[in-house]
Amino acid sequence: MSMAQIAVWAGFFGTLAQIGATLAGLLFVGLTISLEHVIASRGYLARGFTALALQFEMLIVGVFGLIPGQTPVALGCELILAGAVVLAGVTVFARNFPEDGSSTVLATRAPRAIRASLTAIATLSPAAAGAGLILGWPGALYAIIPAVVASVYLSIGYAWIFAIEIPRRRQERKKD
Repeated sequence: MSMAQIAVWAGFFGTLAQIGATLAGLLFVGLTISLEHVIASRGYLARGFTALALQFEMLIVGVFGLIPGQTPVALGCELILAGAVVLAGVTVFARNFPEDGSSTVLATRAPRAIRASLTAIATLSPAAAGAGLILGWPGALYAIIPAVVASVYLSIGYAWIFAIEIPRRRQERKKD
């Protein structure tokens, strides 16, 4: 892939950066609404961190893709680094703040496995795209698309949980 072929992706990368920034803001609102409950639950802290980290990843992948005149190898290295750093960060955070009895929304084994799989896709897909760029694979940047879908899906889901579901369940408990 040439620099000219990367430049064709500028609109995609610009939109990706905007999505990352916008969803990060939405997540902060949701976290603020349920802050008391999120702080009291280690699992919700890990979910919040993961969602914000994934949107940060989308933002920086978008910004990296917009850097004018950089070589495919440089962009490839940036994508690998972005995916690896975010994966390491969310993994360490999740180990230090594991799910507990307080994080009850979508806390069973199947939703946890789905979240873990989507997080892996979201972080490893940019790294795969980066490796493809370095190796000269045509169409390597298409490997970023599963990361975008996984990140957006998880982040919107987490925003729903923080802004709607946790307050709704808290309200139901008050009625009982």
